[in-house]
Amino acid sequence: MKIIDRYLGRSFASCWLSVNLILAGLLSFFELAKQLDDIGKGRYDVSDALLYVSLTLPGRMLEMAPPSALLGSIIALGLLAKNQELTALRAGGISVQRIGWTFMKPAVLTLLVLLLGAQFIIPTLEQTAWTRRETALSKSGTLLPRGGFWTRDERRFINLRTARDNGVQAVDIYEFDNRDALTGYIHGRETRIGANGNWELHHVLRKEITEQGDSVRALPRLVLPHLLTPQQTAALTLPPQTLSISELSGTISNLQKREQNAGRYLLALWQKLTLPVITAAMIMLSLPLVCRPARSASLGWHIMIGAIFGVVFFYLNQILGYTGLILQVSPFWTTLFPALAVLAGGAILTRRIV
Repeated sequence: MKIIDRYLGRSFASCWLSVNLILAGLLSFFELAKQLDDIGKGRYDVSDALLYVSLTLPGRMLEMAPPSALLGSIIALGLLAKNQELTALRAGGISVQRIGWTFMKPAVLTLLVLLLGAQFIIPTLEQTAWTRRETALSKSGTLLPRGGFWTRDERRFINLRTARDNGVQAVDIYEFDNRDALTGYIHGRETRIGANGNWELHHVLRKEITEQGDSVRALPRLVLPHLLTPQQTAALTLPPQTLSISELSGTISNLQKREQNAGRYLLALWQKLTLPVITAAMIMLSLPLVCRPARSASLGWHIMIGAIFGVVFFYLNQILGYTGLILQVSPFWTTLFPALAVLAGGAILTRRIV
């Protein structure tokens, strides 16, 4: 029995991985075409576009895990049916439910790897891709691997860290006179970007350097109007989808403590956490599509039906999520309910297979 389980698991895993790479590659091609429209804006060129698409490829593979699981499962089952292996397995007493569970095993292992990537690897790649792209489009500013974001504003040099939930970790401002002599230094430990574009620095240390000597003051708060341009600010404000699971949790906690709306971050968090449930639902749905008693339809027909359902479910899930934000429905329900509905429907249909 272990030999059969390994054979079925390898069949599903190879089909799933192949479909996932094809779908992620197709989306990457469309994304590259989209990025080519921005070439020539600021310092953005072809190499920046290629780098952006390459760095965001793992994120697309994670995003395409559920629909590729549906298509991969349909293809694996269809090939088994075409070679009469599915008939032999069922004649040998192996139920459709058992085949589905065998498919779940490699799916669980693969999803575990993908979720670890969503926590430790993919966010770093996507944040780097996003920040580099927005920095190049902003025409000014330089992103250093370990030095944060550097830019120049008249006689000031500004260094700050990547922002999320309208704030940055720290800001350092170096002020110079017309002889390029350092005249002042400002350090803000915490920063908030206001809706009007003003920057509010908290826990501020301000140092003024004059010929008479240096003076240091500690300020609880300092407001600097329009420290950066809107384009530079966009380069620092990371989209929720680029954050890791732990970063999303921390951001949600901070926003809720300040009694601010955390809906977009909650939606991004639950979209990541419900990936295993959605993938299991897709695998479960493939069983009644292929393993019905009447299997007159071709494998191509099954693939087309699965592709249509996968695309419809993917976009419907996205629409429900953002509609829920507008209607103030918890993202927990708008992301989990569709997956549970498909999982339950697939389980019911699978149980009816003789």
